[in-house]
Amino acid sequence: MMRTQPLAAVAMVAVLALQPPSSSEPPPSSSASPAPTSSEPPPASSTGTTTTTPPPVSSSVPTPPPSTEPPASTTPAPPPPVPAPVAAGGREWTLTASRLELGGLNYVGVAEALVSGKLIKVLKFTAGDMKIKDLVQTAEISPGRKLVTAARPGSTSTVSPGRIELFTVQLKGNLDILGIKIPVDYTAASPPPLNVPFAAFTDVTVRNTDLIGGTLTIPGARIYVVSDQAPAERR
Repeated sequence: MMRTQPLAAVAMVAVLALQPPSSSEPPPSSSASPAPTSSEPPPASSTGTTTTTPPPVSSSVPTPPPSTEPPASTTPAPPPPVPAPVAAGGREWTLTASRLELGGLNYVGVAEALVSGKLIKVLKFTAGDMKIKDLVQTAEISPGRKLVTAARPGSTSTVSPGRIELFTVQLKGNLDILGIKIPVDYTAASPPPLNVPFAAFTDVTVRNTDLIGGTLTIPGARIYVVSDQAPAERR
């Protein structure tokens, strides 16, 4: 009897161990409402991980775009061109001669002359000396009246010495080349085609605006006034 009791107790413990334990809590209900979710972001981890928080928004004032205009030049503007020299002039006068010789001649080119308050185109010549046979000069001194300066008939007037500047509106006559006479009519619109050191003209009429330099010598000069309608004549 003493051995059978311990065996019975061991068998009873084994049966109890094979049965599932009983729970006093009721089983969870399947109709239970889900747990509420939180709208707040999870707290930042304190384990040293870097967050991707966006940078703060800048001011609402827009930044103006960079200017597209080129920077102002620091180079100073060039000075205005110097105006071309203008002959003094003042009024037009006319020279007629049976022969005109120009030595040391140089045709400078077309220039401007001031005549009666207006700029006109003229031919500019320089010369070393001038010889004028049967000189007659006329110039208007007032409306309808001309001043005439005439040399003694057959005489030769001279302009010398030194550099002479002659501003000419028109030179018309016969160019005398070794006795061959060639009609010419030189103006600013039709200047001389060649520049020669000496030229002689016959039956010449020269309309000038100015003559600078040299000394004019007129043998037997006579000066008188005529009406505009009366032609100037040699006396």
